[in-house]
Amino acid sequence: MHCGLGNNRINRQSGITDDNTVKSMKHFVELYKKKGIQAMRDGGDISGVGIILRDISKDSGLIYRTPIRAFYKKKYYGDFLGEPLEDIKDGIQKMDALIKESPDFIKIILTGIMSFSKYGVSGPIGFSKDECVAMIDHAHHRGLSVMVHANTPEGIMLALTSGADTIEHGYGIDNDCLCAMRESGVVWVPTLAPFANISKCDDESPMRKYREISEQYFRQHQLQVKKANEMGVSIALGSDSGATLVSHGQGTLDEQDYLLSCGLTEKKLETIGKQVIGIK
Repeated sequence: MHCGLGNNRINRQSGITDDNTVKSMKHFVELYKKKGIQAMRDGGDISGVGIILRDISKDSGLIYRTPIRAFYKKKYYGDFLGEPLEDIKDGIQKMDALIKESPDFIKIILTGIMSFSKYGVSGPIGFSKDECVAMIDHAHHRGLSVMVHANTPEGIMLALTSGADTIEHGYGIDNDCLCAMRESGVVWVPTLAPFANISKCDDESPMRKYREISEQYFRQHQLQVKKANEMGVSIALGSDSGATLVSHGQGTLDEQDYLLSCGLTEKKLETIGKQVIGIK
């Protein structure tokens, strides 16, 4: 999920001090609790508003983890999710600065999102192998795991071989990536809900023109999730809530239903979820 997305009251620049933002975060806590959701893992955003939600959640019984802000390569996809990095030196410096704010893990955006105009095409890979390895190693040396947003076989394999702990999205994943994921123990968070929900939208939705291509993405991703589960790949529930047509709270329940339909069990999702969140 992205607590800073899907909410028009979040001030992208002054979100961490805005009174409306505090109210929004309190609302999020109650919303997720009412849906029976006990733990959340955020993907970060430019406002860094996750700091507020983490503080509010401490006394609520809701477990919440956040990278605060993500890192992306300058001039590539990700400007609304975090900080741009120019090179390895810049990456290490900005990561050290972020670590002073006590993120629960590090988020790296390696590729763009999937194209709505040409099936199977993703925004380009931003970081080189050397840059990925350096940043992930640095995070690990600081005791932090690394979430990597990656699509396409090339992007996913680059993330896997660079030491990523979890792969977010993974659209276009192939058998080689699944095998590498299983052997390395990397957790896959496939986020079926965004394309699945767009594929089901009604005629009144402005996203209706993307239903057909979204259906293609969803069905192909379903097949790969089913295969991954049968192979023994570790799969975790992550809805990408805040994305278009993935509402906070309900989006998590939607994602659970999609994963269960792929053959996963609630017990397996709970076990891997606890592993990713870092709770016993």
